[in-house]
Amino acid sequence: MSDLLEQIKHTVDATMPDKDELVHEGHKKRDYIMLILRNVFVGVAAVLFILSFFFDDVYHILKGVAYFSGAIAYVFECLLLTNCFKTKVPHKEMFMVYCLGPLYILMGIGYFLK
Repeated sequence: MSDLLEQIKHTVDATMPDKDELVHEGHKKRDYIMLILRNVFVGVAAVLFILSFFFDDVYHILKGVAYFSGAIAYVFECLLLTNCFKTKVPHKEMFMVYCLGPLYILMGIGYFLK
């Protein structure tokens, strides 16, 4: 069992980047704060989606807010990947951010109009 745990630890250490590698050199603190905010908005969206299963009378409001929270998370993702639009990133790497962010806004509006 300990060999399996050691192998998993080695795999995680080899594949997970350090916190310092996730942020750009010139703006480490700002990028780290944006990373935390992105994760918070993703967490809020997940919690609201789960709560929407249990509250039938307000599920559309919960899902609408969750989709807007997801869209904000995609904005932070875009800012992180492009270093606040200072770095040009190929569109094929940004496809999900550019497509799903606006889609989440449209879906949030759709739930609010319901």
